[in-house]
Amino acid sequence: MAKIEEITALLIDEIEDFKNTLRELKKESDKLHKKEFIIDTSQIKTAFKEFDKKLSADYDHRLNEVYEIQKKLNKKIIIPKWMIILFSSFFIITILSLTFNIYQLKKTKEIKETAHENGLDEMRDHMKRYFDDNPNSLKQYQIWVNKK
Repeated sequence: MAKIEEITALLIDEIEDFKNTLRELKKESDKLHKKEFIIDTSQIKTAFKEFDKKLSADYDHRLNEVYEIQKKLNKKIIIPKWMIILFSSFFIITILSLTFNIYQLKKTKEIKETAHENGLDEMRDHMKRYFDDNPNSLKQYQIWVNKK
């Protein structure tokens, strides 16, 4: 029985020690809960403010660049090179064709007039030869012309 009493006494001592340790732990825990931690965030805030200023300045700069590019694009008409070549060659061919047609038309009138004059000259020559070969016909022709 003496051993049980010793073991019980040891257990009681251990329980008392455990209770004391718990009380101390509770006191320290209460101290930690009551203690206020002051975190200095001023450096972080200043760093973020500087970064925000730089970011805002960069954003404004990029925005101005985009506006300038938009203004330049609005002022310019974007036409592909192949379209310029196509339309210019079309207009050149059209102008050349019109010029050639006008030239041909004038030439055609001149050719017709020349052909008419040549035809009249040939008819006169033919009539003159005919009347030279047939003097009786010439007399009858002159009588016919005088009647009219």
